Order: sequence, then C-alpha cells, then structure tokens
Amino acid sequence: MNDPRILITGGSGLLGSYFLRWFKHKGYKNLTATYHREGTIPGDLKEGIEWKSLILPDIPNAFDIIRDKDWVIHAAGLVSYNHEDRYRLLDINRTGTEIIVNACLAQKVEHLVYIGSIAALGKELNHETLDESKAWFQNEYSTPYGLSKYLAELEVWRGAGEGLNVSVILPSIILGTGDWRSSSLQLFDRVANKMPWYPGGQTGYVDVRDVVQFTSLLLENKNIGQRWLLNGKNMSYAEIYLLIADKLGIKRNTEKHRSGWQKQFCLQQI
Repeated sequence: MNDPRILITGGSGLLGSYFLRWFKHKGYKNLTATYHREGTIPGDLKEGIEWKSLILPDIPNAFDIIRDKDWVIHAAGLVSYNHEDRYRLLDINRTGTEIIVNACLAQKVEHLVYIGSIAALGKELNHETLDESKAWFQNEYSTPYGLSKYLAELEVWRGAGEGLNVSVILPSIILGTGDWRSSSLQLFDRVANKMPWYPGGQTGYVDVRDVVQFTSLLLENKNIGQRWLLNGKNMSYAEIYLLIADKLGIKRNTEKHRSGWQKQFCLQQI
C-alpha cells in the first residue's frame, strides 16, 4: 500500500504528536488525527493533517472518523492513578476502546495498533521482571488505571477473534520533548516545581521515538497478532527524580514516598 489512510487517536498528546511528525517525515499524506479539546493541537502539526474532535466514548463520531481508514493507531485515553477516577477510566479506556474496535470491524480497517501500557500487566508482589507473556493479576498493588488498560486490551483481542488485524504495544513510561503540563511529562514539571518527595520503588522508561518507529515497522511489515512490551531502561523513582533535578539545576529533594502519592498523578484525557 503506497499511501495508506492513517488515523491516530490522541494525536494532540505526546505520543500521538510524535506519530504524526514521523509519518509526515516519511512522506505519508493521508493523515487524520483526533484531539480531545481545543487548544491542544501542536502548532507545527496544524497544517497537512485533518483534525477531528473525539471525546470517548462517542459512538457515532468514532464510526464516522474511522470510515475509509486503512491503519488506525489508538493512542487516546485517560491516565490517572487517582482511585476516585476509576469509573471515568473504565468509561474512557475500556468502553472507548470497545467502540474503536467495533468501528474498525465495521469499517474493515486493515490494521489496528492499540497503545496499551505495562500497567495492564499488573504488579508482581515478589518484584519479578515482567514481559509480554505475563497476564493480568489482581493484588493489593493493582490500580484502577492498570485494570482499565487490561480490560481495554481484552476488547482488542476480542476484535482479533472477530477478524480484525491487530497489534498491541505495551510501553513503559514514555518520555520525550513536549508540554510539561501534559501526559507523563508532568514528571518534569513536578520536579521543576520542587515536589518535596518521591515515591519508593522503580519502573521502566522508554523514548517516545522508539515507540513510534517500532510501531511504524509493525504497520509497514504487516506484523499482526502479537503483543510487544517496549522499555528502554528500568530506574528507581529516586534515580529519575534526582537525575531530572540535576539536569534542571535545582536543589535535590530527598524525602521518600508518602501515603497517597498516586493522587498527585492525575493526568488528562488525550
């Protein structure tokens, strides 16, 4: 397929915007992207891309936007570790993905790539290293966000069972250049504003460009039916917080994890 018609949901977010820049750089012309609210479209992406408003779960709008598309990258969703957002997370992530999958089936999309999360793997109590083969397991450390991404992924595999060509990407925390008020980049903003503590434990981080280029290869090589975990490096929260503080030239804060820290990390729908 010389110039596939590509749709990227969540195109105004960190990952979505990098997808758009990459496909434009490679010469793809038929690009459509969705945004959640006015004022979030990056200035360098306002031209040459057809932008559509999509607030999940919006069934009629989703079906209309996906019509006649060949490739769909579903990167839109809600990220929040606030337990009070558990119903919104299920509504936007699980139900929203169900709608996207149904629309792709109805419109006979050639390939759907779902951007999931390592959170969909759950958390090992014994700190075992996770990979793509791990299934979701519920325990005291499970989060509503992780559950919503796991249930959303089940919708994607349900679509595969009904004949849809799918790929699932499970990135760790995505880092790149962008708006510090948005997505995982809020980490930089919080460190810059001298958040007086950091949580215990560790997690993985991945360069946004690696996620984009890997996904592009999947689509171009028609690699379907697989689940891929993408991670660049595992670091403790202390390491990443102190590294950012040093690079920003601000005083290090050394107070460790306190109860309820997850409530501070409530990000927006993209």
